[in-house]
Amino acid sequence: MPSSSRSLQIDRRALLFMPVAVGGLYLVGNSPSRTFNITNVEVAVAKTMVDAGGLVIDVREADKYKFRHLVAAMLLPLATLRLGVPASLAYAQTMPILVYCSDGVAVGPEGTELLNKAGFAGAVNLKTGIEGWVAAGLPVAT
Repeated sequence: MPSSSRSLQIDRRALLFMPVAVGGLYLVGNSPSRTFNITNVEVAVAKTMVDAGGLVIDVREADKYKFRHLVAAMLLPLATLRLGVPASLAYAQTMPILVYCSDGVAVGPEGTELLNKAGFAGAVNLKTGIEGWVAAGLPVAT
């Protein structure tokens, strides 16, 4: 019997620390958002940009891109963009560029800012991300 009560005490102690660990992870994951000096656009403006032949960049990860993406979008994950803008995009430095992520706040703003700082002044963020695009009934590729 003593061994089972001892294991019960260990379990209780572990449970006491669990909310602290979970709470700590929660706080880290939900720390105040960084603000970005970028231009956000609504879906209607984004559609006009796409229809006019603007460059469309999806900064999400490949699995999300494969699931669905804007029809004309090229994949350039934020992790890649953080390392530097690929030289192959030099042609687009003066073009309008629509950047998007899932919801417009996850990684799109940072991707847009990185492009702006690299000299791509025409880069803007889709404020509602692909979710807003889909909610507006606009087409996506899968």
